[in-house]
Amino acid sequence: MTQRDLVQYYIVNKELNMSPGKIAAQVAHAATISTLDILSPTSRFATHKEDFVEWYQTGMKKVILKGRQKDLEKLEKLEYYAIHDSGRTEIASGSLTVIVLPPMPKSLGKEIVGYLALL
Repeated sequence: MTQRDLVQYYIVNKELNMSPGKIAAQVAHAATISTLDILSPTSRFATHKEDFVEWYQTGMKKVILKGRQKDLEKLEKLEYYAIHDSGRTEIASGSLTVIVLPPMPKSLGKEIVGYLALL
């Protein structure tokens, strides 16, 4: 079997000016929520489960990108995983902090978020 280049993309809202620690916590929330959902039998991304397993077995490659509020809102409307902050520390409650896509072939990810820059 040929190994595919599978990647999970995280898009951080650069307009919120979060500290590095806050960004790390929000990305960790995104990783946890997306993993639990993909492994759930009722996941809306159940078709990605095979990609998830292969991605896990091949090193769990992740790419962290930065986007504007409108970029994240566009991806949220496509029903990718959206993380909204609880407002306990640096930013307002309900702020859209991170969008995460399920693991997918890099070529597909580039079609969806290839216009965004690395964080």
